[in-house]
Amino acid sequence: MLYQQIKGLGLDITPIHRIARLVDRYDSETLNLLFTANEIDHCQSANNYHQYYAICFATKEAVGKALSTGLVGIDWNEIEAEITLDNLIIHLYGKASHQAKKLKIQKWVANWCNWDQHVLVQVLAF
Repeated sequence: MLYQQIKGLGLDITPIHRIARLVDRYDSETLNLLFTANEIDHCQSANNYHQYYAICFATKEAVGKALSTGLVGIDWNEIEAEITLDNLIIHLYGKASHQAKKLKIQKWVANWCNWDQHVLVQVLAF
């Protein structure tokens, strides 16, 4: 049954204006501690780049919850959100990948929506 396959669930709501302040305040070196190079490139090329950064940020928070660790012991840039037109793809590296293997997570299903200047990301780990 499907419910027996679920290894983790994560949910995060992030105000876009909060991430906009963070992105506009910090230099690229600091942003590289939070976001991967692919995320930064993708977000910077988007029309609504603050929203895209918020999606990436909320994805990291949601994945940390699904991994049962929060982001304790995992670097922010070890969780990557790949935003496509109709999908949100999760990539894990380093300690985040190790934690997923430890929990026997083999697949992620993720989606996002926005409303009233907030982003909601939910992830399921299978």
